[in-house]
Amino acid sequence: MHRPVRILLVLAVALVATAPPAFANRPFQVRISDPLSVLLPGSDFCGFDVQAEVEQKFKLITFSGRRGTAWTAMTVGKIKAVLTNVETQDSITVNIPGPGFIDANGNTIVGTGPWLVFVPGQLLYLVGHITFKPGPFGVQPDVVRGRSLDLCDVLA
Repeated sequence: MHRPVRILLVLAVALVATAPPAFANRPFQVRISDPLSVLLPGSDFCGFDVQAEVEQKFKLITFSGRRGTAWTAMTVGKIKAVLTNVETQDSITVNIPGPGFIDANGNTIVGTGPWLVFVPGQLLYLVGHITFKPGPFGVQPDVVRGRSLDLCDVLA
């Protein structure tokens, strides 16, 4: 074997031997399946009280190590909400599985698919690609590329 080829071969073996593993730990998953019942006060949202009954069967998946992305966890699965105007008993059912992508600080930063977001004076049903920012009730949409519908108007 020629000397330059031998040197390159030795360097390649040394690089492979000292490189960190290309794999990370397996993602940590938590299943969330407890039903949730919440009264949304009219003073904060629609001007009338809304009862929210939520069925959920989703996972929070947390990734370890450096992934080279802006998010470190995500939510996936089934979430369905039945929203009822307490005064009129009119109701609407929405499927809101997301998914959502969460940053290292635990903040939801991006959502895709259908979402239900509580913002002052509104119950927003959003479908598409949503960028979130912190808000008074958790998160609020910052940029929505898709559809937006205020469910307060539907329930009124």
